[in-house]
Order: sequence, then C-alpha cells, then structure tokens
Amino acid sequence: MRKFLRRLGCALLIIPWLAVMFAPCFVIALIAQGEVRITWSDVPDDALRIWLLRDVPIGGIGIASAQRYTPAQPSDGRQVVCTVIDVRFVIWQGNAERAGALPSRQCACYYKTPSDPLWRTLSVGEEACPQARE
Repeated sequence: MRKFLRRLGCALLIIPWLAVMFAPCFVIALIAQGEVRITWSDVPDDALRIWLLRDVPIGGIGIASAQRYTPAQPSDGRQVVCTVIDVRFVIWQGNAERAGALPSRQCACYYKTPSDPLWRTLSVGEEACPQARE
C-alpha cells in the first residue's frame, strides 16, 4: 500500500511539473501568433481561444471558452448544435471598462443536413440563447 501511495504521489506531482515546463512554450506561441486556439469539434466557435490585447489604450489577454449544447432536434433531419461563448479579459495596462473589455456571453446555433457536411448559421445573439438552454 505504501508503494502504491508513493507512485500515486509521484504521478500527481508530474502534472504540475509538466504545466510549468510547457508554460514558456505556450507564452512564446501566444506572442508569436497573437492567439492560441484549441478547437474541440468541427462546430464553428467550439473552441478555447486565448489572445493578446495589443491595442494602445489597454494591454492584457482575452479568454473565450465555448460550451456546446444540443437542443431538441427538428423532425426535418437537420442536426442542430448551439454554442455559448463566455469571454473574459485579464487586463494589466489601461482601463478595461473604458476600452469595452468587459465580460460577455454570446450565443449561436448552427445546423447541417445529412447531404451537406458544412455547418450553417441558424440563429445568433439573443434569439439563439433560449435555444441553447433547452
């Protein structure tokens, strides 16, 4: 049992160590490309996006995380998917309120048919948010 706990402790320490070791790679990629995007699926905007705010009045990073929801499917054979994107900012220079860098939530719903593999926009904005919550 003691050996198992020792191995478990080592395994749990490796995860933070890897995060610390890969942090410089992440920062270099963020600076070089201006954004880092991790896409979860082929649905538009279903991703984790981190980008640099390089405008003159403010400096910081923006973080947009998406949650995908599947509302009740229509009977016409279309596949419907909605995404709710939460946007947050970490500001270290300037006034976030004056620059408009305030937290927000955006909703969008998309559909595709069996014959068409591309996602098409069904609704965006306030009309899409109730569909995403169904």
